[in-house]
Amino acid sequence: MRILHVVTLVDDQSSYGGPLTVAVNQCRELISRGHDARILAGWAGAGPIPEELEGVPAHLFTVRGLIPGMRFSGLISGAMLTWLHRNAKTFDVAHLHAARDLVPLSAGMVLRRAKVPYTTQTHGMVRPDRRLAARAIDRLLTGRVLRNATARFVLTDMEDRAMVDLLGKNASTVRLPNGVAVHDEARTTTEPLDILFMARLHPRKRVMDFAQAAATLIQEGHSVQFSVVGPDDGDLLLLEEFIAAYPSLSGRLRYEGALPHDAAVSRLAQAGVFVLPSVDEPFPMTLLEALAVGTPSICTTSCGVANDLAWDGAALVVDPGVIPLVEALRQLIQDRAYRHSLSDTARQTARTRYSMEAVGNQLLSAYPPEASIAR
Repeated sequence: MRILHVVTLVDDQSSYGGPLTVAVNQCRELISRGHDARILAGWAGAGPIPEELEGVPAHLFTVRGLIPGMRFSGLISGAMLTWLHRNAKTFDVAHLHAARDLVPLSAGMVLRRAKVPYTTQTHGMVRPDRRLAARAIDRLLTGRVLRNATARFVLTDMEDRAMVDLLGKNASTVRLPNGVAVHDEARTTTEPLDILFMARLHPRKRVMDFAQAAATLIQEGHSVQFSVVGPDDGDLLLLEEFIAAYPSLSGRLRYEGALPHDAAVSRLAQAGVFVLPSVDEPFPMTLLEALAVGTPSICTTSCGVANDLAWDGAALVVDPGVIPLVEALRQLIQDRAYRHSLSDTARQTARTRYSMEAVGNQLLSAYPPEASIAR
């Protein structure tokens, strides 16, 4: 089959995060099975526009903000839509990584007119929203695009309820977990122990909980360092002011900027501990990637995979907040054997629960039957 995955944005800082990683992983799995899978997306990076993403052919078009004040949702590319009008019928099926974003929604309208079947995957990003702008987008685009999908992939019960809220009680969905490739290479961590936060610096990600925990543990005298990686999304200034206010944190809590995806995975593998203190995370890809490279990890109980990880013993799961985070970090800092145990179990969980082979099987079984025989 020829399969087109549509994603809102690619840049050189991984600003769009998990949905792009999911799309790349899915395409790589489909390609490994002999299919022609590729990505169509907006581009907002520096330098030449890439023609592939980690081995996946990509058609990327420079985007501009059509609606002021809307970061991702208001991006659009006329050149991308022109390309899709010309090429839509060369694909057997499309897969929209959808949110209330103009890029995948406008692509869905083009595909619908071209009578190309498509599926949607909303990554927990289409939640009930009573704001006037969201309701207008839902009436004009979101509802129409989702309603005409041949399959609607969701991650959680909450996302399933969101589809019902938007489309009505008869809206059917298909549960599809995120998948990740497992890396069996031996880990080589550095001393002192490097504790890593890697996510967008958005208030929901709770980088300031991480910073306050770092300050507490450094003041206790632990010989560790704390690193923050990720694009700014509102909290960078707070982090920089916090570091400047505490001279004891100089060189011990540092912001390293943002990284492209392949470099980010390598950075995860180098960390001694990965921390995701965020709340309301449906299915965090960075956490899955930490598991896959065997990095001992901490997440909160409000993470969508927390129950599975706690059951397997694959990560340390704590309540949100600074005090539980400090206690969990203190335990991992002091117990090397526990870190090694978490590392081994993390890889096993990534391999059994979140394998790309299982995701690929589900995708191909859910794509329309007529697409598989179109060629």
